[in-house]
Amino acid sequence: MNLIINNLTLRRRDTIFIFSLGIVLCILMAFCKESIFPKKYFFDSYGIQNLIENPHKSVGDTSVTNTATFYRILKVDRYVLTPALALVLYFTAIYVIFRKYAVESISFFKFLLIVIYSAMAMVYISTFSKDFVVFSMVVLPFIFFEKKRLWIWTLFVLFYAFFFRNYWFITISLFWGIKLFIVKKPKLLLIAIPVYYILISFVYFYIFGTPLSLIRYYANMDRDADSAQTAISIFIKGDNFLMEAANYFITLIFLIIPIPLLLLAKPFYIVLTFLISVFFFNFIKLYVKEFSNKDYTNIFSFVISFMLVQSLFEPDYGSFVKHLAPLYPLIFVCIAKNTKAVEN
Repeated sequence: MNLIINNLTLRRRDTIFIFSLGIVLCILMAFCKESIFPKKYFFDSYGIQNLIENPHKSVGDTSVTNTATFYRILKVDRYVLTPALALVLYFTAIYVIFRKYAVESISFFKFLLIVIYSAMAMVYISTFSKDFVVFSMVVLPFIFFEKKRLWIWTLFVLFYAFFFRNYWFITISLFWGIKLFIVKKPKLLLIAIPVYYILISFVYFYIFGTPLSLIRYYANMDRDADSAQTAISIFIKGDNFLMEAANYFITLIFLIIPIPLLLLAKPFYIVLTFLISVFFFNFIKLYVKEFSNKDYTNIFSFVISFMLVQSLFEPDYGSFVKHLAPLYPLIFVCIAKNTKAVEN
C-alpha cells in the first residue's frame, strides 16, 4: 500500500518505515496501557480476571461469566498473551479487509488517523474485555465471510448474542433488513430510522410494559460526579413512547457528532469529539458516494445496524467509544477509500 503526502507517493522504504512506527505505537499501547491510563479504564478487566481465577464465583451477569469462561478456555494472561493475540488478530483483520477492498493508497493524514484509532482500540481490546470477544467472534468472522458465506457469519453473531450480549439479536435482525431492503435507498433509510425508533419504543411501552430508557437510567444511576459527566442524558422530557423515540433519534445524532462531549470543554473530550466526528464523516461520505455499490453493502449495513442499536443502550460516551473499537477496521476501509489518490 502506498503512502501519499502532498499528492506525491513516498518511496517504498520510507512508507515501510512510517508504517512500522505506527505499528510500534500500537504495540506499546497494547502492553503499556495500564501504566498510561487511570485504573478506572480497566475495572471491567479486573472483574473478569477475578472470575477467571475464581470460576465458581457468581456476579449475577451471565455475559461477564461467559466472557471469563472464554478467556479461561484460551488460557491467556492479561499482560502478555492477550495483548499479543489482540495485536495479531487486529492487524490481520486490517490486512485482510484492505486486500479485499483493494486499498492501494492512503494519505498521510488518514494514515495518522488510523494509527490514533488503532492505539485507542488497543486500550480496549488488548485486555480482558467483552470488546475483544466481539472483535474475535463477530468482527473478524465478518471480515473473512462477508464477501461469501455470510450465513456463517450470521451463526457467529447468533452465538455471540445468546451467550454474551442479547441485543445483538436486534443488531443481526436489523443488518439483514437494512441489507436486503434499505441500504441502497438513502431516502428510505432516513424514513426507516425514526420508524424503527417508534416501533421499538411502542413495543417496550405496551408489550413489555416498561420504557427501554430505563436500561440506560439504571446503568447511570450509581455514577460518581466525574464519570457522570459523559453519561448520555434524556434530551426531551416525556413519558410516552413518542418522546422515547425522539430521544433515541437525538442520541444517534449526538453519537455521530458528540456535541455534549464538546460542551464539557475539556481538552481530552474535545479531541475525542474530533476523532468521533471525523470517524463518522468518512463513513457517511463513502456511503453517500457508494450506496448503490454492492461491494460496500455489507459494511454499510453492519455499521448502520450497530449504531441504531447502540443509540438505544449506550449509557455514556466512554462506553460508546469502547464498544465501537472492534469495528474500527471496517471504518478504516471507508477512511482509506476517501483518499483523494484512490478516487482519482
